[in-house]
Amino acid sequence: MADKLSHNRAGVFYGAFYAGQFILLGVQLPFFAGWLVLKGFAASEIGLITGAALIARLALGPLVAYWADHQDDERRALRTVSFLFALGAAGLVVLPGKILIGASAALVIWTFGLLVPLTDTAVLRADRNGWLHYGQTRAVGSVFFLTTTILSGAVLSRTGVGAAAPLMAGAAALAFLSSWWLPEGAGGRGGARPVSWREAPRLVANPVFLAVLLSAGLTQGAHAVYYAFSFLRWEAIGYSTFTIGWLWATGVIVEIFMLTRMRGLAARLGPAALLMLGGGAAAVRWAIIAFDPPLPALFLVQTLHAFTFAAAYLGAIEFLDRAAPLRLVNTGMTVMSATGVGAITGLATVIAGYVWDAQGARTAYLLMAGMGAGAMIAALVASRLWDGGRLFD
Repeated sequence: MADKLSHNRAGVFYGAFYAGQFILLGVQLPFFAGWLVLKGFAASEIGLITGAALIARLALGPLVAYWADHQDDERRALRTVSFLFALGAAGLVVLPGKILIGASAALVIWTFGLLVPLTDTAVLRADRNGWLHYGQTRAVGSVFFLTTTILSGAVLSRTGVGAAAPLMAGAAALAFLSSWWLPEGAGGRGGARPVSWREAPRLVANPVFLAVLLSAGLTQGAHAVYYAFSFLRWEAIGYSTFTIGWLWATGVIVEIFMLTRMRGLAARLGPAALLMLGGGAAAVRWAIIAFDPPLPALFLVQTLHAFTFAAAYLGAIEFLDRAAPLRLVNTGMTVMSATGVGAITGLATVIAGYVWDAQGARTAYLLMAGMGAGAMIAALVASRLWDGGRLFD
């Protein structure tokens, strides 16, 4: 068991590592699409860049996670991926031409999608090893995302979205530098044998796991238009970058509240109910936003992020904690992130980009509402198939 000083330091250092990742995200999600438009990218091209990066999680994400899980020092994988993360963000600033900019953008989005679950896994292990508190450390990322979204909205309203890429590059550099401060052994396996890759198919092939995977993936994937294109729509309506930043911040505030205060309620409701809430809220949220509600109503609708993101996330975590064998929880997290969220979000982003160009924002958002309805149905199927216990020993 680590001493109290080591406990405090581990939480601070991993918090700084999260900070670099989520500061970049706080700029990227609301404003990066606008920056790409300045560089000459159409919505369909932005969708292809984002979608290609997310789909790459499906092909390479589990392999990277498997490699990382077999390293003697867990920091090696975090440093390698964060270096590529910083390299891609720097490329946005220094590389010329749409092809190289597009490749850099895809690298940033892809490596971010790898870095967060790898960091989550290390922090969960550090929690079990007695070095830190997972919930408090993970909340640092959301707090920095919230703060960045508000401040960058204010800054970019004065400087223009052209400053988005340098801000992202600085945040990615912070993440890479912070990876060298991480304490040795905090997020290690503690001598436990790593999971054999041959054990994973049994979990992935389970019908209950597949239903949960589909529900969580559809709910998170239904954010595709919001993540990739909401800036474009709200700017076209006439909202300032400052207002757009606060719209995003509203969603993150309720997300932080749900993640830090509602774990007890999550345990009482159960995974299937949380997933159904997430899918139903997604259907309602995106259907309303499709019709461009007035700004006060839009702020109110943004509070549904507590369900469309946080409830679905907690539902997936609760399910893995209760249903997956303990040795396969991390494997399940990686598969759910790479396959469910990554692949489904990637495909939805690619399709939504073409729908946006061809038929407009309303149709694209209604497509997302349909995904939310599908997530509700998948969660209902999971609730009928699962008895509430471990899927297997």
